[in-house]
Amino acid sequence: MYKIYSASVRLEAGTTNKIKAIQIAKEWIEAITSIRNTNWVLFWSDYKNCWNTLNYDSWCISNIAPIKIAQEGKYIIYKDTNNRWKLNLPTGIASYEYSDTDYKNQFRMWIDSNWFYTATGTTTNLKPIFTREIYISYIDTSNPTDGADSNDEKMKVKSIVQWVDTSSNSTRRVELETILSNWKW
Repeated sequence: MYKIYSASVRLEAGTTNKIKAIQIAKEWIEAITSIRNTNWVLFWSDYKNCWNTLNYDSWCISNIAPIKIAQEGKYIIYKDTNNRWKLNLPTGIASYEYSDTDYKNQFRMWIDSNWFYTATGTTTNLKPIFTREIYISYIDTSNPTDGADSNDEKMKVKSIVQWVDTSSNSTRRVELETILSNWKW
């Protein structure tokens, strides 16, 4: 009876954490979509150059080389003081594994005083078991021989959440992926 009970408790914890991880990953996909849509609203005069500009940089308007979201990279998403989503590159080394302390520090999730998950925290915030990152790359739609870059009109967005809990000794992982396009141009 005890073995059945303890197995069911581990299974319930694993299922609960997986549901939370899916919701956390989904939120960041929605955040990137919100960034694209906000760029359209802010820079309606230049949809071509501004749909994927980094952190609402107005230099994108009629600029041949605006500051865009990197062609490929891992990001942390946060809300600024105007309550708009923004992207940050993690500091430190470029390649991470979940088991690395650096990875856990860069991509750690926190729970704020309102019980919302956030990318930033302090020692007074609770530290949950989850880490999350966003990975952005482009899909070459114009010229397959020149390689994908931020001038292409389709962006692949992957949201990755990882954790370790009592249901398994190994790292658990949820990945959600979507393709955003500049369909207004």
